[in-house]
Amino acid sequence: MVNVLVADDEVPIRQWLEFCINKMEGYHVVGSASNGAEGYSIFRKTNPDVIITDIRMPVMDGLEMLKMIRNLNPAVYAAVLTSHEDFEYARQAIKLGASEYILKIEITEESLRQVLANGRQAARVEMADGRERQFEDITNRNYYLRSLVLSKQDIQVSDAMLREYRIPLVKGEFVALDIMMDEDGPLRLELPEGEGLEHVIKVPLELKHTILLGNVSRDLGVSSSRQMSGLYQYCRRVADQVPCRIGCSDIYNDLRRMGVAMRQAYDRVQLSFYHPRETIFSGVRTGKYRLTGGEKYKILFSKEMVNQNYRRAVEIKDEMMAEARAEEITDIEYLKKLYLFFLTSLYYFTKDDVSRVEEQLAKLGLEMSAAENLDELDGVMQRGFEQCGYGGVGAQGYSASIQNAVRYMEEHFAESLALPDVASHVGLSAEYLSRLFKEETGVKFVVYLNNLRLKHALHLLETTNLKVYEVAEQVGYSNLSYFSTVFKKNFGQNPFDYKNNFRNG
Repeated sequence: MVNVLVADDEVPIRQWLEFCINKMEGYHVVGSASNGAEGYSIFRKTNPDVIITDIRMPVMDGLEMLKMIRNLNPAVYAAVLTSHEDFEYARQAIKLGASEYILKIEITEESLRQVLANGRQAARVEMADGRERQFEDITNRNYYLRSLVLSKQDIQVSDAMLREYRIPLVKGEFVALDIMMDEDGPLRLELPEGEGLEHVIKVPLELKHTILLGNVSRDLGVSSSRQMSGLYQYCRRVADQVPCRIGCSDIYNDLRRMGVAMRQAYDRVQLSFYHPRETIFSGVRTGKYRLTGGEKYKILFSKEMVNQNYRRAVEIKDEMMAEARAEEITDIEYLKKLYLFFLTSLYYFTKDDVSRVEEQLAKLGLEMSAAENLDELDGVMQRGFEQCGYGGVGAQGYSASIQNAVRYMEEHFAESLALPDVASHVGLSAEYLSRLFKEETGVKFVVYLNNLRLKHALHLLETTNLKVYEVAEQVGYSNLSYFSTVFKKNFGQNPFDYKNNFRNG
């Protein structure tokens, strides 16, 4: 019997899939989910052979669900339901290990039957290879070991935990390797024991990461230099089989430090982001987990942007990038999000077409996410700044008309101020003032006005005891929710958190 999990937020589609599958001989729906979170929960309980999932679902989408499931069981057969406009999502799903996709408007009972037949064949191959999964035990063990790696705490592994999760390592020297694949997908690797590591277990960690844990082979002798040389050769044999980068931990002889060893291997392989030409990272210092002053850089940058001190804002951005390179931050996803914040803040401070801004940022975000080394990430950042066309000559270089307009805006920013009001005050047509304003300040009138309000909002949040809604009203925002949204897009946190964080140092 082939067990199938169905996940789709549309009830009619979900019910139709269940009906068709259950009436097919040899197939059974073990669970039906309306979102990815439910699907993941059902997966852990039922261990299905095949998953059929929608991509766009509430709570957790199908892509995130597949990513989490792949961490537990890279071998499960998955098919995604998609529409023509979601084809890019389907490509991402296939990168996450989905074997095929089905267009919703073209799905038939026969095409569904073929998908299930493909899943059945994949399951039979798994059985024929002698790799039947003791799924519950392996899943629980992998989940526990993953928690040791991803936890920020130094968790000691007890003898009871070793027994409960059936971890086969024996007392004595052991090591952890993090195999980071160059391409998405599970690690398929066969290495004989006794040639570097013994009692080896594989722990799927993330989409590209697999941890190998094993005792140091006695064949390597007892001297640390000979052991490390032997482990390096072991890593070379791994790299010869699969395109990857490898982080190797130090050698430990206390199994209670298993989590430390795995974390060290994980951190070391992250160094490939800064040294893309190297393959094996062993016995080297790892950088900081995150930038100590990351949040400070964000606020300083946004403050300079809101005051139109563009040159200083760019200097702050460059300082952040230089520190990231020097420190070799190991949390690469955090680093990419930090970089993307600077572009996000820049674009919202300088542009007024929100839909266009979001489209551009989405594209840049994908490019940053795909960056495989720091040089590529720096390149995306540079292109983003250049495409944005940041600049502005500064208030000292404004013409008399623009200086007059800016003074009037400073006096009336909290009111329902519009371009024609300012144009009338300075004796220019609204169209001409709009063009002149953009040429001299570097931003459109509405953007400048919004930044002016945010600048005064910052001042009030930092220097007064006014409630956030009172600050919003005093700077010209009648809608607190809108004020909070605008503030967060520009400063990376909502005004409530900003006020509390500023007060608490």
